[in-house]
Amino acid sequence: MVTIKDIAKIAGVSPSTVSRSLNDHPHISNKTKEKIKKIAEELGFEFNEAARTLNKKKTNTIGVIIPQFFDDMRGEIFFANLLGKLIKEAQLKGYHVRIEYEIEKNQIKKLVQSRSVDGLLLLNPYIKKEDIDFIIEKNIPYIFLHYVAENYKDKKLNYVRTNQEKGGYIATKYFIEKGYRNILTLGGLSINSEFIERTNGYKRALKEYNIKNEYILDTDVTFEAAKNAIKKMKNNLKNIDAIFAQTDLMALGVIEALNELNYSVPKDIPVMGFDNIQLGTYFKPRLTTIEQPIAKLAKIGVKKIIELINKKIEINQIIDPKLVIRESA
Repeated sequence: MVTIKDIAKIAGVSPSTVSRSLNDHPHISNKTKEKIKKIAEELGFEFNEAARTLNKKKTNTIGVIIPQFFDDMRGEIFFANLLGKLIKEAQLKGYHVRIEYEIEKNQIKKLVQSRSVDGLLLLNPYIKKEDIDFIIEKNIPYIFLHYVAENYKDKKLNYVRTNQEKGGYIATKYFIEKGYRNILTLGGLSINSEFIERTNGYKRALKEYNIKNEYILDTDVTFEAAKNAIKKMKNNLKNIDAIFAQTDLMALGVIEALNELNYSVPKDIPVMGFDNIQLGTYFKPRLTTIEQPIAKLAKIGVKKIIELINKKIEINQIIDPKLVIRESA
């Protein structure tokens, strides 16, 4: 374990200077403070006296780590919905929520070292392996919520998430059972695992019904990307009799493209989305979709992180999505 004396030796100052620097004493120069804090941070030293005191005390606060920013409306809608429900569920359980964007170097390490939260809900699939190792090493209760860890595949982690593969399977099976055989799916295979899993569900349904033709399009998961992708393949649409878009915004983009190409939805080509965002009910035809169980994710996520805070257990729970039938398919 790193001590103040270790830092003092490296910095070439006295232990008392280290202590006063780490606690922002006014008689210590800013240059010395910055130097010592940098050394302490690199060594993973928990210098805050309040943090020491809190080490064995509860703060009744849950930290939520989310991506730095969202590049599309789908991300904004999804996170706003989920975060709102998380905050409500936490408040019902007597907990506060502290939302953190991972924007600074060592942001997660600083949060863990501060002991200002009792546990972490990780809503960012791209958290660095070294940060996950640090969380585990410091014995901080954590759960990956909704996402899997894209950068950490070699160890079993705590998670509460949607069965994305089953969602893709349900969507494709629905089309097959209505008689469609040439089903196109659009998803962000190169973005993260949830789209790979949805595509695997699509493939499983085709295989189960002995359908050989796969039509898989890897694209960005935005309205414009999906719209442009469909318009580019306009000459091949005669081979397609149903479309499964792996987000609702993509599905709305697909429908707009089909309308511009003089296809009627669902008469000529039915379209299904994934997420069940409210926006899908505002347009005609109203969107048939696979519902992400956001309310369940929030409720179970908060419940399980509190269980972890109070007792060291493993948390691995998968929640099934469901089909919501409306007008587009």
